[in-house]
This record gives sequence, structure tokens and C-alpha cells, in this order.
Amino acid sequence: MRKESIREVLDLGIIGGGAAGLFAACFAKRRDISFLVLEKTSSCGNKLLLTGGGRCNILNLKSAAELKSCYHGKGNFLYPALAGFPPSEAYVFLEKELGLKLAEEENNRIFPASFRSRDVVDALTRDIGQDNIRLNFEVSSAELRPDGIWEVKSSAGDSLRFRNILLAAGGMSYPNTGSTGDSYRIASAAGHSLTETRAALAPVKTEERSRISVPAGLTLKDCRLKLVDGDKVIRETTGDMLFTHDGLSGPAVMELARDIKKGQVLKADLAPGLTDRILLDQMDGHPAKRFVNVLAQYIPLSFAEYALAASEADPGICCQAVNKTLRKAVLAVLKDFKITAAADPDIRTAYVTAGGVDTDEVVRKTMESKIAKGLFLAGEVLDCDGISGGYNLTACIAQAKLAVDSLRIV
Repeated sequence: MRKESIREVLDLGIIGGGAAGLFAACFAKRRDISFLVLEKTSSCGNKLLLTGGGRCNILNLKSAAELKSCYHGKGNFLYPALAGFPPSEAYVFLEKELGLKLAEEENNRIFPASFRSRDVVDALTRDIGQDNIRLNFEVSSAELRPDGIWEVKSSAGDSLRFRNILLAAGGMSYPNTGSTGDSYRIASAAGHSLTETRAALAPVKTEERSRISVPAGLTLKDCRLKLVDGDKVIRETTGDMLFTHDGLSGPAVMELARDIKKGQVLKADLAPGLTDRILLDQMDGHPAKRFVNVLAQYIPLSFAEYALAASEADPGICCQAVNKTLRKAVLAVLKDFKITAAADPDIRTAYVTAGGVDTDEVVRKTMESKIAKGLFLAGEVLDCDGISGGYNLTACIAQAKLAVDSLRIV
């Protein structure tokens, strides 16, 4: 490997070519400051390509005030960033500045109109320009010199100098994309404290999956889920639930994942719109109809079939033959569905990392470190994660904008 020493001091070194780093680079370009993105892998935006199942839920278009409640108690920390560059302005930036046509789905979720994550990454890197991106640059150290300049060294021995650095190398989720905890190592070396990291927005392996005879990929809409530990309700939410080959996923399950531990139980109402009275009325009105087809008006047919099997019922039974005991048994499966976590959610398959650099050590109005001058932080490196629905990228973009706007350039 060749070694080099670059004497020129650039205004900003961006460590990490993920979402926060790429957006920061776009904003830096518009400030007309000198910058360089340092990405450890051979390409940028690797994890961004995975978001939204490859569709990339890039924003949530709620107002800054509405967004405050979506970050597990960190809304106040994020509010200056979200208010300073709200999703409505980020939407305009994406369409007008980056040329990325957008589409809106339910719950204010914004996607590229193509529903291709690749188009987002391409728009960002095209705007930044390849000359402003250094690939295969794995940061081994970032040190603040006595003269106030940051010196960043690579594992290959290259050395770069910057007046400011933005630490945006992600967390520890999906490490195969390059997120292997480098941010935490660099922040810790600069004097920052770290909170415990764990998986957030992750699928959950369950003990009972092999006994639940429904296909992987089956989605149940608008379920009400509770995470319980004994009689204690830890958290609850409403949303879609998806069966995987070894457990559960989907927005509602992933939203609870950050708090799930092995052995804890998820209790779900899989058909919130169905009551015993409604079911009775449907049965009385269609006595010759197969019971499973009545149930399929409220849940997918394959799960209705499983509910009958779990209740030891004849799969072809008609409504007029269903007694109270069977009806109650089926309703118990649908309305009080219980499933046990077989393991803690795996951070290697989590979309987001919970935990990281303590936000008390970061100035929320600038995203600058309170400990190391000229060090700014944005994205998953911080102990600040949001619920499912575009909230994490929304915060990421706003933090990147605030950090770049707050740089002191002489």
C-alpha cells in the first residue's frame, strides 16, 4: 500500500459514506467549503440501499412538532435539527436540488417515485461528485492536534487534515455494509461516553414459529401488539405484522424490537375490528357459509385456516355448526395471540442501532461535541433512534444539515 501525506487542510472531513455523511456532503457543497467523504468500503450508501426493503422510505412528512414523539424520549434533543430543516424542506431539496422525484404513501411516508433505493444513492453521489469521495479509506484514528487541526489517518497509513470532522460512520447494525462500530471507537477515543448498543427495528426469532402453519411473508394488517414481561406491559404499538421463516417482522414488531429480550412475550390482537358480537352477526346472516371464509373477511385466509386448526376444528365447518366453545377458541387465537422471543433481536439484521454516543455530550443546536472542538456527530453514532416509518432518515438528514450549517469556517 502506498503512503501519502496531504498537507492541504480541508474545511470538513466526513467520516462515513452512509446517509448522514452523503447528505452532509451535499450541504457542504452548497456552502462552497472544501470537504472530503471518507468511506471504508468500495462504495457509498450500502445500508441506505437496504432501507424500506430496498424501496427507501427516505422521509416522514410530519411536522417537526409531530415528530418529537417518535424518537423514544430524544425528541427534545432532535427538535432544533428537525425544526431548522423540517421534512417539508427536505422534500423540496430532494426533488429540486437532487432531481429525485418522490411519492407519498400512508402515514406521511415518502419514497423515491421509482421505489428504488439505488436512485437515492445515485442522486446523492452524483451531486457530491467522485472527486469529493475517497473510497476504501478505513479510519484508524482521528486526533485533534495542538494547533486545532484534526488529523485523520487510515489503516493503510494515509494522513489527511481537516478544520472540522463530521463523525457519521453509523452504528453496528448490518455490519456487512460497513457499519462495524467505527463511530464508537473514534468517539470514545475523543473522550465521549457510550451507552449500551442493541438492535432496533429488527425482526424477532420466536419459539413457536415452527408450530404456526402459515407461510413466510404472510402479513397481518393493523395489529395491536404488546410486549409483556409477566403481568407488566413494557411497550405497545399498532401496525402490520409479518411472519418470517423463523419468527416475526413488519413495522409493529420491529418497533418493539429495541426493548425485546429472550423469553419475553408478544401479545397481539390480530383482528382489532372483529368482536364476538360482529362475528355472531356474520354467522347468523350466513349459516351455510364456511366459517373459515367468514373469518377471512378480517384476517388472511391462511391465518384463518391456522386459527381453526389450532382450535382443533373441522376446516370445512359451516357457521351453523359452530358452537360457542369453538367460536371463543378461535377468537382467543385471533384476539389474544401470544408468541415468545427465542433470542434477543440480532443487531446484524437490525435496520437501526439503539444506543451510542451519549446525547448529553452533544450540543443539540449545532450537533458539535461538547468535549472535542470541531467534532460534529450525526446519524446512528448517537444514542438517538426513531420508530419505523422514515423517521430515522428524517432525523439523519436534519442532523447533517444542522451540523454543516454550524461549521466555523475561517
